[in-house]
Amino acid sequence: MSTVSLKNVTKIYDDDAKPVIDNFNAEIQDGEFITLLGPSGCGKTTLLRMIAGFRKPSSGSIAIDGNVVSDEKVFVPPEKRGIGMVFQTYAVWPHMNVFDNVAYPLKIQKVKKDEIQRRVKAILDIVHLSQYEKRMPSQLSGGQQQRVALGRALVAEPKLLLLDEPLSNLDAKLRESMRFEIKEIQKKLGITVVYVTHDQIEAMTMSDRVFLINNGIVQQVGSPLEIYRHPVNQFVANFVGKANFLKGSAENGRILIKGTNQSVAYEGTLRGDVVLALRPENIKIVSDGGNLTGTVKNMYYLGNENDCYIDLGGASVRIVADPRSFDDLSIGQKIALSIQEEIVYKDDGKDDQYKILT
Repeated sequence: MSTVSLKNVTKIYDDDAKPVIDNFNAEIQDGEFITLLGPSGCGKTTLLRMIAGFRKPSSGSIAIDGNVVSDEKVFVPPEKRGIGMVFQTYAVWPHMNVFDNVAYPLKIQKVKKDEIQRRVKAILDIVHLSQYEKRMPSQLSGGQQQRVALGRALVAEPKLLLLDEPLSNLDAKLRESMRFEIKEIQKKLGITVVYVTHDQIEAMTMSDRVFLINNGIVQQVGSPLEIYRHPVNQFVANFVGKANFLKGSAENGRILIKGTNQSVAYEGTLRGDVVLALRPENIKIVSDGGNLTGTVKNMYYLGNENDCYIDLGGASVRIVADPRSFDDLSIGQKIALSIQEEIVYKDDGKDDQYKILT
């Protein structure tokens, strides 16, 4: 296991360019599963590669287990940092069978043959590939090849495991199963993991803490629950989960929704122009006593839910209803809605950035 400390880490590729990573700070604890989450181009992979030693920070320091591996005076190469890394592409040797692929790092280290046998057998059991040790990569599925890559990273018993979008090339079913497998392996070995993804579901299901990054700047750090329930700004609310953003005006204990004649109760401290953020699952169809009324514009039956779009008379919201409601609702039907939980932000004027997710 391993701790990782990053202090004021910044990466700029050109002197006059905007930082790819700007003043990043983190203290990652032993055995923690950390996810660097954000949209493409936000800097998360660059940050991971700086931890690995494939990139050198423009400024700041990185320490692993209390030993500085990168600062103004020190730069330890990747092979001496005690890390394992799994990339987006499987990168397995096509001419080697599963056993030899996993054993490769140990052979490079000139580990004794009996020790290689013991450690490779143990890792193959952990990644559920024991029965495939003699197969060639071409005989394996994508998920099995990714487990070979994971086993190869783990067999050298690294202090730290870095994963760079390792599931993005897999189909939806395989991604789901591999999420649970990676988490189970991490818990079984107690290894520290830093995981990069743009997939919010991966971040939510696997992480102890999430660092949500946008344009090289950390927007929020917290558990999946904290980030989902208490997003600090509209970007976070929009990126993690689904959200409706309704502009309005807060006054006299209510928020008047812009473009409509409807309002909702508000006990917060903001006044004037605000943005009301509503998660689709927190808007429920009720028979009476609702906060809002609307008309069903469209419905999409998804099996486990009914995805509905509701016109509030000048604004629209997306709601997630019980799948059985698909049989009872119809386009054009008027309904009452009850809001169970909302988030309110000061209006930042970014009209185009925060829209109903469709």
